[in-house]
Amino acid sequence: MKFSQLLLAAALLAAPLSLSAQHGHGQGHNAAGETHAHTAPHGGIVRTAGKYHVELVLKDGQMTAYLLDGKEQVLANKGLTGTAMVLQGGKTTNVTLAPYGDDQLRATIPAGATPTTAILTLRRGSETINARFDKLASTSAKAKAVGYVCPMGCKGSESTKPGKCPTCGMDLVKKA
Repeated sequence: MKFSQLLLAAALLAAPLSLSAQHGHGQGHNAAGETHAHTAPHGGIVRTAGKYHVELVLKDGQMTAYLLDGKEQVLANKGLTGTAMVLQGGKTTNVTLAPYGDDQLRATIPAGATPTTAILTLRRGSETINARFDKLASTSAKAKAVGYVCPMGCKGSESTKPGKCPTCGMDLVKKA
């Protein structure tokens, strides 16, 4: 890693990410880099990133990212690339987020300690979309508490509470 990249990594990890302030959907939104006020479609953590939202799901050694529009609708991953700078156990690791399915970017989380911070950089055409996720160690316990799934087994239907499957619309059922 070049010295300039190390400086950038240190600055991003030390300071809050200031991408955009608030934008209205008729409800109060938190500033970029803070927990989003809306429910995450896939049970992860959502951050505001300019005109987009980014959802991060950590589960079973995988980091999955979804790019969402202003109404939290999942966008296709065609032409979307990404990287994640992951801080875990005092070490920073860079991972490449590869397209998975039609709407996800995925990476295997480096073995070892649970990630505490992840900074995602997504590229869509000429756009760069950044999102910072802090306190991941405390949120990964919530991810293990998934109690509802789609009876059709749709990917990304896992939730901590009852609701509808974001893929097929069926009612989620309690996990056995």
